[in-house]
Amino acid sequence: MGEIQALFAFLSTRPGSSVYHFLILLAMEAAVGIAFTEYRHTRNPDQRRLLWSFAVLVVLRVPLLIGGSLGEALLAPLLYALEVASLTLVAWAFLAPFLGRRGARAFLLGNLIVAVGLTLFFLPSWYQMLSAVPFFPYVAFWQQPLWDLWGVLLALAAMLLHLAHRRRLGYSLPAVAFAFITVGNSLVLFDLVGPGRVVNLIGYPLLAVSVYRAALQDLWAYRSELGALSEGALRQTQELLFLLDIGRTLGQSFDLEGALSRVAENVAHALDADRVAILLQEEEADRLRLVAQYVPLQRRGGPSTRHLSLSQYALLQYVMRRKKQLMVNSWSHPSRIRPLYKALGAHGDGPVILQPLVRERRALGLLFVGNDHSGRPFGAKGARLCDAVGTQIAAAVENVRLYRQLGEQARELKAALEAREREGRWLEAVLESIAEGVIVADREGRAVRVNAAAERILGVDRERVLGRPLAQLLTSATGQEVLWDRLRQSLEPLQILFELEQKQVQVRAALIHSPYDGEVMGLVAVLRDITKEVQAERAKRDFITTVSHELRTPLTAILGYAEVLYSQMAGKLTDAQKRFVQTIHANARRMITIANNLIALAEAERGRLELQYEETDLALILGEVVESFIPQMRAREVEWSLEIEDDLPLIEADPERIRQIVTNLVSNAVKYTFPDGRVTVGAGMVREPDGEAHYCRIWVQDTGIGIPPEEQSLIWERFYRPKDPLRVEAGGLGLGLAIVRSLTEAHGGRVWVDSTPGKGSTFTVLLPACRPSPSLSEGEGEAEYPGLEETVG
Repeated sequence: MGEIQALFAFLSTRPGSSVYHFLILLAMEAAVGIAFTEYRHTRNPDQRRLLWSFAVLVVLRVPLLIGGSLGEALLAPLLYALEVASLTLVAWAFLAPFLGRRGARAFLLGNLIVAVGLTLFFLPSWYQMLSAVPFFPYVAFWQQPLWDLWGVLLALAAMLLHLAHRRRLGYSLPAVAFAFITVGNSLVLFDLVGPGRVVNLIGYPLLAVSVYRAALQDLWAYRSELGALSEGALRQTQELLFLLDIGRTLGQSFDLEGALSRVAENVAHALDADRVAILLQEEEADRLRLVAQYVPLQRRGGPSTRHLSLSQYALLQYVMRRKKQLMVNSWSHPSRIRPLYKALGAHGDGPVILQPLVRERRALGLLFVGNDHSGRPFGAKGARLCDAVGTQIAAAVENVRLYRQLGEQARELKAALEAREREGRWLEAVLESIAEGVIVADREGRAVRVNAAAERILGVDRERVLGRPLAQLLTSATGQEVLWDRLRQSLEPLQILFELEQKQVQVRAALIHSPYDGEVMGLVAVLRDITKEVQAERAKRDFITTVSHELRTPLTAILGYAEVLYSQMAGKLTDAQKRFVQTIHANARRMITIANNLIALAEAERGRLELQYEETDLALILGEVVESFIPQMRAREVEWSLEIEDDLPLIEADPERIRQIVTNLVSNAVKYTFPDGRVTVGAGMVREPDGEAHYCRIWVQDTGIGIPPEEQSLIWERFYRPKDPLRVEAGGLGLGLAIVRSLTEAHGGRVWVDSTPGKGSTFTVLLPACRPSPSLSEGEGEAEYPGLEETVG
């Protein structure tokens, strides 16, 4: 007991005060170390607050330690203010969570401001007391009980607040510590300094222990959180591995049903489910097909059907239409789920997860997970896994379908390419087998395809032709300038006939147009070696000419003798004999006309048509020709007339050729005119506005059958025969109009027809009045013909 009293007495002295403050400083330093270590690891804001408060407390305790050793005469109010400030910091550090941010700030700043104010207020009166009584003790001065009372109230408030919030804090050690400090400060207030300081030496270390307890609690909370995070990470890792395994299963094989069977098994094991089924929607949108089902330890009874109609299972229809997961652990109406379990081969019902397989907002099928045997409910984990698995299954199903579609398209494309290759090879073989040479150019005009016949006709290898401009090739081969731009703009195919190494080659070049937009894609040129045809044509013309000349001599004799007989110079003839002679004479004349036409045509084709120009009387020739056809016109009951301009001047022409022109025109008019019809033959000059006449006009008009518009451009061709039965019945070789045009153009003139079917035709021949210049007659220039109205009118 005496030792305790001695301890109390020692702590009341100046050396004991220094020991007291040193021990409290050690406790505060321990609390600072604990708070610093915990804050460095956890970055807990509560530990940061404790760290700062105890660090400042240590700083404030150092002056108390020094002041206690030097004496407190002069600095007594300041030292007591530091004591109150240190207690204020400790209380604020522990009370801040309960007071809130604003309340804690008001508590701290209010106490510190009051402490500073009281210090400034107390110092003058204390110095006055020291001046009056130099060694007056501060413990006996009236200010000291106020500081002690303040300390008691601070500790008491901290204790009461901790007791009020002990449930929130979880432990009451800070309240006990502040209770000891409250008791210690109360003893000091009642001048029991030694016992009070002993009690405080118990309270302040308990505060350090409270800091350590808070650190342990944070560490335990951190450990619990870390454990929860680890458990969550482990669970997520397991789920991820499960999903990866399912993804690998679905991605490694395009055997959809086999892969889905393994997926169903994995899902059943992962969720510890009694039944897992996967159903896919068929092309018929109202029906699902069961493609996989797994039942651990399969009991008797399998699925009663492989197809489920959505119209019969409203629950399936609802999930497929809603495209969202449905999880039900208890059914108020089991009849809604029991038919579905029964369709899958189950004998009961239970919790179920229906996960639609959705891909790009399209429901491709359904994942069914059920516990019909155990009845165990499903949780959030199962729902989450089913959602993730459903996404992977939908992607796999879509990928397999796309793969199959791509495979089908690839097979179709392969078949199309093979067909195109066969067609290309066939076309290539056809192109190489064609007797005509073919050169194909691209849209730039360069040769890209040459067949064997073109090589043979041109006498060069195709390698020398490929890549060269086709226009340049034709220019060098024909000697005629051929321009690619002109070819592109031409509407008609280009036709050229040229001689190459004693061969006659005909070229026809035409543009290749796209059948879709009409764009020019290139050009194709067809080369024909027509040497044999030209030779045959020449032989034919020579033969016709020879035969015609040979026939004309005896026919002339027959015609002469027929005229002698008809004139009865060799004796009188009976009427029957006269008719016979007339028939002989008419047919002889017809034969001579045909022979003359053939000779003229052959000469025109060979370019050897020679004209014997002399002054020609058109009126005389027209009259003689019409007179020669009078017997035929009478026989066909056709009327005739001559319309010859008065004072018709002589023209420079070949009279025999003019006669031949008129004869052919009148012959056609007589043939194609109905009985009671009329044939008019006329001639006149075509006068210019100044009165000069440079051209003459011959026309033959009939009231016959006429010529359709579509045939009017064809009648000038050789051997053309009309389609009209009456015109076919009229006979003829189809050479007359071709001879008329050749002879007219040889004179430098032109011929045309105006015809209306059923009303008749008018053939007009326009001839120069004077012999044209050689350049015009050879076709090197164009004569300026008068207009049609001027010519006719």
